[in-house]
This record gives sequence, C-alpha cells and structure tokens, in this order.
Amino acid sequence: MSVELDARHRPPALGGAGTAGGYADAVEHRGTLRRTVKLLRGMGVTAVVAGSPAGCELAERIAWQLSLPGADPLTSRLRYDRGAQAAALTRAGIPAPRTIRTTSLAEALAWAEACPLPRYTLAPAVAGTPVEPLTCASPLQISAAWLSMKRAAARYSGDAHLVLAEELSARRFVVNCVSRPGWGGRPDHVITDVWAETRTSEGHPDRTDLLNRHELLSRGLSMYMLRVLDALGVVCGPVTARVAYDRGGGPLLVSALAAPGMSLADEALRRATGRDRATDALDAWIPLPPKRLVPTPTGHQIVRVHLHPGNAGGIGPRLGNVLRQLPTLVAVGEHVPSHTTVADGSPSGAEVVLSSADPQAVEADYRVIRAFEGEGEGEGEGEGEGVSVGVGGRRR
Repeated sequence: MSVELDARHRPPALGGAGTAGGYADAVEHRGTLRRTVKLLRGMGVTAVVAGSPAGCELAERIAWQLSLPGADPLTSRLRYDRGAQAAALTRAGIPAPRTIRTTSLAEALAWAEACPLPRYTLAPAVAGTPVEPLTCASPLQISAAWLSMKRAAARYSGDAHLVLAEELSARRFVVNCVSRPGWGGRPDHVITDVWAETRTSEGHPDRTDLLNRHELLSRGLSMYMLRVLDALGVVCGPVTARVAYDRGGGPLLVSALAAPGMSLADEALRRATGRDRATDALDAWIPLPPKRLVPTPTGHQIVRVHLHPGNAGGIGPRLGNVLRQLPTLVAVGEHVPSHTTVADGSPSGAEVVLSSADPQAVEADYRVIRAFEGEGEGEGEGEGEGVSVGVGGRRR
C-alpha cells in the first residue's frame, strides 16, 4: 500500500499529482501524523519505504511512531539532501565535494570567493529534483542563474535551498545498497549492485553498465559507500547513491537517497540474478533471523541504453521494429522515477535495457541501436512526476 501526501503538502509542481496506482490500498496524509500512524497501525504495517525525496522524512517519522527499525527522523535530511550529506561526510573525515548549502546568493558568492575553483555546479539541495544542474565559471554566472534555480528548487521539492559545489569532472557511478539492523545494534550494509555511466562527447547520457562486483573499481566504491552509509545514519532500508570517481582522487559522493533506485533494468536484474529490488527493500525490516543479504551476482551483462536526445528521446515505429528483433532486448520504456532524474545528472527519458550471459551479443545489439539512431528516427513523449511513500504490510 502507499501513503500519499495530500495536495497541500506536496511540492507546488506536483500539487495535482497522484501515485497510488499499482497499490492495493492508499492512505492520504493530510499533515497530521497521529491520524496517519493510527490508520497504518490498524492495517498491521510492518515496513515503511520512502517512494520519493518528498517522502523520506515522512517515512522515517512514521517508522519511528510505529516502533519499527529506522533512522532518527531528526536527522532525515542526511538521507536526501546533498548539502547536508557533504557536511556530514566532511565532519566524519570522509572525502566529499567542497560544497555550500544556502538560500542566500550573498553567502554563496562569499564562499566562492573564499574557495576559488575553475568551475562550480549549482543545483537544488534536495536530491532527485527534476531540475538540470548548471555549470558556472564565474560569480557573474552564479548570480545570473541563482533566482531561477531557487524558484525551480522550491517548485519541485518545496525547499528553496541550493547547493553550490565544486564541479566534478570524474566518471559517475550508481551504487545501490540495502541496510538492516544487525547484531550489537550496528546496522549491516550490503552493496547490492554498482553501475557505471558513460556519456557522449556532448555530455548526453549514453549507457549505464552493471559492473562485476569482483572488479577492483566496484570493491573500492563499495568500501567507500560502507563508510558513507554509517556517516549518514542509515539504519534500515534501501539507499541509491551517485558517486563520482577520479583515479587520482578516489570516490566522492554526489548524492544519496534513502529510496529504492527503481529502473527498467530491475526486471533484467531479477531474471539474471533472482534478486528483486523492491523485495530486498521490504525484507530489510523482517526480524532476525532474516534471509541473508548478499551482493548481486554478475554472471549477466546488463546495459541500460539511453536514447540520444537527437531522436527527441523517443521511440518511433521504425526503431520499435528494430528493437523487437534484438535477441538481448529485455525492456523498453520512456519513464524514469523521479529520484533518478536529471537533477543529479542521471539519465532520464527513453531507455532500452539489454541483457545476456554473452557480453558480445549485448555489445552487438548496442551497436545496432546506435547505428539506427544515426538515421535520425524517433518520436518523443512526455513523462510525469509523483510523490509517494511506499508502505509494507499489504502489498500486491
């Protein structure tokens, strides 16, 4: 079932959105926590999972009131706010980007003057906000972009705080994690899967590849994330993190969101490994002795192919016909959930998922897609946004 924020408590841009579709039941949260918790307690809810950035704080408050395992709701911002995350990592002695989180342009400019860098990135503080980050090379460019970025942040997240940070030119990775309370009161963190992003020379998303967990790079990113999860106070449930990695400087957290990073590739992951991301997220609340959490095997190559914007990010009839003939095709779609949107530079729009135990077959199909795109075929479609908190108890 799901808990839906009523229109008054959603970010302005999502005031009329509803996301209860696909759930057996829904409870509307009208701003009164006592009423919502009473309804959920009567339904026998045993797990609470945030379904979006806007649901993170509410999910932790509900879990706390239901006496379920979870993080301290007084520190909820650490699980969805990039500025708060960078500050927490710095305090813990963990490498993080140089960052300031503020609503004041004067403070941001003063910080930039005290921390001179070739380029900066300006973005909403709340991770997952569907607003493109901007690269700024001077105080003048920061000033020119500030007001519109601040308005967009407030419109899509309900929070006008912005983050001005050093620009990270390193390669980006997506790291998915699941945590559960362990023995002795310390949480057990498991890095379930790591994905590497590749971009075109123009900076557009190209492909996202599942990495073998035994590779040195995967292991290095996993070790870094284990420290990050502790510093962010993660106790129970899923986290999807975006990490930049520079061979000379090591990994740096771009953002982390305490919500399952669902994508079209999840079905391919389930078929290839027997792991289901949504089930893993809810199983984290099952009392000990639970099913043992293990990292995802990587016997299959799985690639998320992001269709180029030159084709309007869409799938035309001719391309659709070509895709149906690809032997490694497992999924086609034109929507990516709000917590993996362009706010963190992550792919959005039309996506094709290829998977096979034969890496060469995947690469061959990938080349077919790119060759066809070169002909300029494709038709774009829109995408929607929603705000929800997923709740375990009765689920279909």
